[in-house]
Amino acid sequence: MLSIHWFRHWDKIFWAAFTVMCIIALAGAAGNFIPFEFFLVLGLFMVIIGAGKLAEEISKYKLMNYQDDLYRKLHQLSQHLEKTFTLADSYKTKTEFRLHKLDLKRKEMENEIERRYRNLARKIIELENRVSRISKIVVERERMRFEMKEAGFAEKVLSLVKRIPRGRVTTYLEIAKTLGNPKASKAIGKVLASNAHLKSVPSHRVVRSDGKVERKRASLLRKEGVDIKKGKVNLKKHMFVFVPEI
Repeated sequence: MLSIHWFRHWDKIFWAAFTVMCIIALAGAAGNFIPFEFFLVLGLFMVIIGAGKLAEEISKYKLMNYQDDLYRKLHQLSQHLEKTFTLADSYKTKTEFRLHKLDLKRKEMENEIERRYRNLARKIIELENRVSRISKIVVERERMRFEMKEAGFAEKVLSLVKRIPRGRVTTYLEIAKTLGNPKASKAIGKVLASNAHLKSVPSHRVVRSDGKVERKRASLLRKEGVDIKKGKVNLKKHMFVFVPEI
């Protein structure tokens, strides 16, 4: 099989010449007119040429086998690369799909966070509005309670001041003690100042604890017979002490 394969690839001219020489050699040998030296030279010539051709065919055969092996390996490498590219494309597709899913989840989480933030902001605003309304109600109630308390306190103060007779005086501290709150002297002064326009309330008869009075008040008190020297009222002489009503 191997020799036939080689013979098929030898040059046609060489084989034609070889065939002619063989025929001549056979004819000469049959007629005994060709000398032995001729056959020897012809044989050597044919051996040399045949060996060269045979070596050439062997080289071609090896080269062809090498090329076949190379082509086969290249084909295997191509198939391997194709599989590799297929796997890479598949991995890329899976990766892109996973990234797409992650992106969708990220967007869903962002939307959920934004929705919760809006709900929380709305609830905070509603809570602030409720707190504001409650605060207003509490402040209003406290104001009304304070006003009612102040009104009751002012009424008590004015009631006591109305009891001071003509020619007598008392102090802010004395009224505060009578009301049971010695620290309310300033509050009593504010009540009398805001009601000074009332003629039924003799607020000018209430003086400081040291007896000092301003000029206008001193003038009014002198008209009522109160003894005033150097801008001071004689408290020992004119002091009015409140007696609890029965």
